[in-house]
Amino acid sequence: MKKVLITGGTGLLGANLLLDFQNKFSLSSIQLEGRVNFPVEKQASLNLCNKEKTKQFVKELKPDAIVHTAALVNIDYCESHRDEAFKVNAEATANIAEAAEEAGAKMIFVSTDSVFNGKTGNYREEGSTNPANVYAESKLEGEKLALEKNSNCVVARTSIYGWNAQAKQSLSEWMYNGLKEGKEIKFFEDVFFSPILVNNFGRAIAEIIENEFTGVLNVAGSQRISKLEFGRTLADVFGFGKEKIVASSILDSELAAKRPLDASLNVEKAKKILETELLDAKAGLEEKKLLLEKGFVEKLRRGVDL
Repeated sequence: MKKVLITGGTGLLGANLLLDFQNKFSLSSIQLEGRVNFPVEKQASLNLCNKEKTKQFVKELKPDAIVHTAALVNIDYCESHRDEAFKVNAEATANIAEAAEEAGAKMIFVSTDSVFNGKTGNYREEGSTNPANVYAESKLEGEKLALEKNSNCVVARTSIYGWNAQAKQSLSEWMYNGLKEGKEIKFFEDVFFSPILVNNFGRAIAEIIENEFTGVLNVAGSQRISKLEFGRTLADVFGFGKEKIVASSILDSELAAKRPLDASLNVEKAKKILETELLDAKAGLEEKKLLLEKGFVEKLRRGVDL
């Protein structure tokens, strides 16, 4: 059984991977603070910007693969905290990539669809990057450093949603809770993306850990969809009324950072490389609902202490 280290173990993606990967890999976790309660070989509360401590942890663990999910993801916060964004999303990524290289471990860096400016959509891996905000700039720099410093590296560009182990809400949870409570919610009709359920993404990552692929890969949902239609689909799947869903334009919003209008990703390359089916929005949301019904969310949230 391969040894896999997950960074950002208490985050949306990291915690889901730690739970989903239980019977697939021998797992360890690094998180900035707190602890995970999932069965792990080793864990540490560690700031990945500390190169010496990061390298020492990885050297002692000797993992076969590292999935680097830890990031500063608040887009508007990053816009006004450029230095911090680059420190976390680029410098720390370089530290992990170097540590992985020295340990002989495969590195999987989870990046973002936001590295593209959103003017055309349906972006392929080789498309020209042109970040629209500081967050995306810092993630793109992280991509470059990861590929430069690790010879067995995969950059997985994505746009995930799912159940969060923490109290803070991801996009789909904000939509879910608002509609459940009968609140009026505005959904952007002019913003498009290719969302993928975090657990579907995890199945793809498990394959990537095992296969020989290296380089950049779009690992996203198979459907280009607007935020508005995604919200309507969520309402249909969970049986919520849609009368409180209000179409709006991002051009009328007061967001601090600019967002790409169409960051949809072309996943044809991933479909050829992976056996994992990349789900469309409806199928992904149906799996999200099933996870709630099966008690997955309670297990997830018991798995993290902050």
